[in-house]
Amino acid sequence: MTIETPVLIVGGGPIGLTLALDLAWRGIDVTVAETRSEAEPPPPKCNHVAARSMEIFRRLGVAESLRNAGLPADYANDVSYRTAFTGKELTRIPIPCRRDRYTATEGPDANWPTPEPPHRINQTFLEPILFAHAKASPRITLLNETAIMAITQDDAGALAEARHVRSGAEQQIHCQYIIGCDGGGSMVRKSIGAQFEGDAVIQRVQSTYIRAPDLINRQETAPAWATFSLNPKRSGNIYAIDGLERWVVHNYLKPDEADFESVDRDWAIRAILGVGDDFTYDVIAPMDWYGRRLVADKFRDRRVYICGDAAHIWVPYAGYGM
Repeated sequence: MTIETPVLIVGGGPIGLTLALDLAWRGIDVTVAETRSEAEPPPPKCNHVAARSMEIFRRLGVAESLRNAGLPADYANDVSYRTAFTGKELTRIPIPCRRDRYTATEGPDANWPTPEPPHRINQTFLEPILFAHAKASPRITLLNETAIMAITQDDAGALAEARHVRSGAEQQIHCQYIIGCDGGGSMVRKSIGAQFEGDAVIQRVQSTYIRAPDLINRQETAPAWATFSLNPKRSGNIYAIDGLERWVVHNYLKPDEADFESVDRDWAIRAILGVGDDFTYDVIAPMDWYGRRLVADKFRDRRVYICGDAAHIWVPYAGYGM
């Protein structure tokens, strides 16, 4: 079986779905191949959408749906610096909550000169909204549970060999252009012979996605979107995912801690949170990651392009977001 499509996007994460919506907005039919199932939740990686991205989402008709999702409308988007999550607050950067984003006038993050200021929304909420909008578009075909195994191209077009990840059924996708939005380990990047240049590892982070319903009530101060826990025992960051019970805890490993298990995970989480052995939480998933600073030496080979993390990986310092 062969599918004919003008453009094939490999990867249905935020970059791939946004690109599909943009091409559809421009009147171009597009097919998206994604290895995950339709209902499979994305990992809680991205926590923030920058103003420019929100402006693009506004043009694509997605901004309002995104703006109404994420943290509760009145949940503080502040960044709090404390001796521990449950400890004494040292200082705080005030950032308007979703409810007050357009009316707030105080603080360093108010008065953005744009109709779409930044928005705190985790990828676990963002991606399903993009998917729903893409699914509703008559110009976008979504192929879930589909892996692209090989790519060839000539003057007439490009051909992708696809395989269903569960059934093993194979099909070909013939197109004019292929765009790899398939992440840091991109097979599309490898297929065009592009290589990363830069710093492969500048930080190791033992990161854990947890469920802790009681944590929000143990704070000595007002809630915050991000909490920087600064203490001699262990320092790290805590991010509110849903403003209720889900959190991501980042334990930034020291230079001599070369392995993700160099530090006991439970001990580090409790030290960063500032809780004792009586506190209970569930690990939803470990999400350890490397901070990298890499850029591909080329972004295109004739009809095949790479985009997003497939083209560049940048450690998320300074919280610029997506």
